[in-house]
Amino acid sequence: MRRTIRRAMALLLVGGLTAVGLAEAGTTLRVVFPGTSETEKQGAVRLKQLAESKFPDIKVEMMYIGWPDLEKKLSVMLPGGDVPDLVQQQEATTLVAMGALEPLDGYIARPDSTLKKEQFYEGVWDYSLYDGKLYTIPIRAISYGLLVREDLLTQAGMKLSDLKTWDDLKKAAKALTKGNVYGYGYPLGLPRFAWREGPYIAGYSDNFDISDTSEATKPKYLEMLRLFKDLQPFMSPTTKVMGLREAFQAWGLGNIALMPGGDFFVANLYPINPKILKVSRAIAFPKGPSAQKPWAPVANVGWAMFKGSQNKDAAWKVMQLYCSLENLTEESAMLNTPARRDIDMAKLAQAAAKFYPDAVEENKRIIGDFVANVHPIGVPMRKILRREEMEVAFQKVMIEMLDGKLTPEQAYDRIKAEIDKIKRG
Repeated sequence: MRRTIRRAMALLLVGGLTAVGLAEAGTTLRVVFPGTSETEKQGAVRLKQLAESKFPDIKVEMMYIGWPDLEKKLSVMLPGGDVPDLVQQQEATTLVAMGALEPLDGYIARPDSTLKKEQFYEGVWDYSLYDGKLYTIPIRAISYGLLVREDLLTQAGMKLSDLKTWDDLKKAAKALTKGNVYGYGYPLGLPRFAWREGPYIAGYSDNFDISDTSEATKPKYLEMLRLFKDLQPFMSPTTKVMGLREAFQAWGLGNIALMPGGDFFVANLYPINPKILKVSRAIAFPKGPSAQKPWAPVANVGWAMFKGSQNKDAAWKVMQLYCSLENLTEESAMLNTPARRDIDMAKLAQAAAKFYPDAVEENKRIIGDFVANVHPIGVPMRKILRREEMEVAFQKVMIEMLDGKLTPEQAYDRIKAEIDKIKRG
C-alpha cells in the first residue's frame, strides 16, 4: 500500500514538474508600440492576436508609449535593466548611439530568413541603415507635405497649383483666415511637433535641415524663421498649447485650412470626422526662396530588436511575421505608404476599405497625393543624434519669437547657441 502511494506521489510530482516545465517553455515578448491614434491602437491589438495565433508558445505584451515620450522613457528604462524585446521606431539614431539595438544583418543573412532587402524600396530600406548596419526592418514609408482644405481654397479664388512658393502660402493663409477658421495650423505645444510639423518640413522645402546651424545655412534659417513670424497672425490663439492630436481635432472641426503633416493624416482624422476628408488634400510644401525646387522629407517606420532582449529567437520570428507581405499589405492600408515593393495595390485598396469604410476613395486619393509628391522630390530625413534635446530647446525659442519677445534674428542666435551646445555634449 505504501509503495503504491509513493508511486502515485512520484507520478504527481513528475507530472507537476512537467507542467511547470511547459509553462516556463512559453515566451512572453514585451513589444513597445508608440502609435497614438485609435486606428493605430486597433492595429496593435491585431498584431498581438496575429502573433499569438501563429505562435501558440509566444505571448505578446503590448507596451503603449506615445511617440513624443518614446526616447525619453526608453532612455530611463534601458539603463535600469528594464529591457523589452521589440520596439517600433521612426528614427533609431539615439538608441543606436546608446548601443541599445541589435544589428539585424546577421538575421537577414540566415538561409531560412523570409525577409530580403530586395523586397523593399531601396530608399526606404536605406533609411534603416546606421553606419552601414541594419537596425530596423521597414514596415511603412512616411512622407510629409502640406495639408490643404481644397474647398476653402477654391472659395478664396485659388487652386492647389497656385501654392508654389512661400509667398503663395502666406497669401493663402491670410485669405483663408475668416471667422472661426485659421489659415495656418502649427502644433507648437509639444517639442516633437514644434520642430517637425512646420519648421523642419518648411526647411526641407528651402533645401536645408534645421539641425544644421553652420554659417552656410544661416540665410535659409532666417528665411524659415521669418516665414513663421509672417504666418503667426493666421494661427489659432491656442497654437502654444496645441499638440498634433489637438491640431487634427481642429482640422476635423473645420477650424484649420492649411497645415504641414504626414501620410498618417487619414488614420488620425477618420475617427474625428471622416466627412472632412472629402475636401482635404496633400501637396508638396511650397518652395522656399533659396531653393531651385522643394525637397519633401521621407522616412520610415520599422521594427527593431533590443540588444538586451532575452528572447531574440522568438523576437525574430515575430518580427518576420510583422514584416511579412501579408501583414504589411494590411498595415499599409491602415497607415502611411508601402515599404515593400511587392505589395499588390489592388489588395491594399481592398484592405483599406475595412479601416475606412466611409472614406474609401478619399483615403486612396490622399495617399496618392503623398506618393505623387515624394517620388520626384523625396529626400531621406537626416538622422540627428540628440534630436529630442534640440526639439525642446527649439520649441522654447519659437514660442518666444511668436509671442513677440524675440525677432527672427534673435531667435536664430538663441537656436544656434542651444543646438551647438547640444552637439558638443
